[in-house]
Amino acid sequence: MSALKQCKVCGTEFFVKYRWQLDSSGGDMKFYCSQECAQQEQEAAGQAECSTCGKLFVPKYAFQQGQVGGKPVHFCSMECRNPAVSDFRKKVTQHEQGPMRIAVLNQKGGTGKTTTTVSAAAGLAQAGYRVLVIDVDSQGHVGVSLGIEGERTLYHIMVEERPVSECVVQARPNLDIIVGNETLASSEIVLARMNEGRDKVLRDKLIGDESYDFILLDCGPSLSLLNMNALTFADHLIIPVSCDYLSLVGVKQVMKTLKNVNQVLMHPISVLGILPTFYDMRNNISDESVRTLKGYFHDKVLPPVRVNTRLKEAPSHQQTIFEYAPESRGALDYKKLVDWLAQQQESRFKKSA
Repeated sequence: MSALKQCKVCGTEFFVKYRWQLDSSGGDMKFYCSQECAQQEQEAAGQAECSTCGKLFVPKYAFQQGQVGGKPVHFCSMECRNPAVSDFRKKVTQHEQGPMRIAVLNQKGGTGKTTTTVSAAAGLAQAGYRVLVIDVDSQGHVGVSLGIEGERTLYHIMVEERPVSECVVQARPNLDIIVGNETLASSEIVLARMNEGRDKVLRDKLIGDESYDFILLDCGPSLSLLNMNALTFADHLIIPVSCDYLSLVGVKQVMKTLKNVNQVLMHPISVLGILPTFYDMRNNISDESVRTLKGYFHDKVLPPVRVNTRLKEAPSHQQTIFEYAPESRGALDYKKLVDWLAQQQESRFKKSA
């Protein structure tokens, strides 16, 4: 290989020094002066290089492609993919302990996502934990519920690259929030125009911040780019499910989304708990819904939150349920969730110790 060769892609003449600079597949010898030219030729042929073994192949299945650190990766087989995924998850566990990051999501509206986020956050803050709530919904109901206004949202962090400290507003002792408003719609437009890493912008901006014990993300009722960012930032998911048939359908949609996040984006998010909401013991559908959930999710199904007028009234008074009606059924039910989350945090630290 001492003679000059001509690059198949750009025509540059060069001396071959590395094995990847030549390709004898298809019978004809082809030469590439750079990895960029080799990759360009592979993409034109619909080929990709396995990130584990280096084999060239044509991706056909979702598991054969993904992202690590915002960069695309490809795997020719499950044998090549599994070690890479295991190694990536070990690194996440070892180096990214930090706060407990929990997304609250159901792609169906009206399941009590904001009520759950605000109540859990307020209860944890009262218990002495440092809590940050991030409103990922442009409706901005977190700030409305707590009577808090803020000038900056996730838009200013993700698009304008403002420091998190400039966007946080203190809502209560130990409880900070990043509010949501109409600027989040602009974030969607900017993210949609990005070529790579648009699902992990939030993670890149906020990961490593250990100022809090818990970070809760109140997600909107849709499969948006902002929600995908929330899922690739969070490590755990709580799914509020109102006790009706349509909400059960929403759970199936969430599980499909989680599968996509785990397989394609290679982010190890797990379901922490399924929270039945709007539980009414007088209606058979409530008991049937809880039984159905337990049939699928077993011990991940948490004690239900009962129908409670006080829960509906509290936001209009710009108070949490623990401030507005601390002895109500809603406060007692969400206190169980708070205690359970505190136990999860303590168990987490014991495992990492």
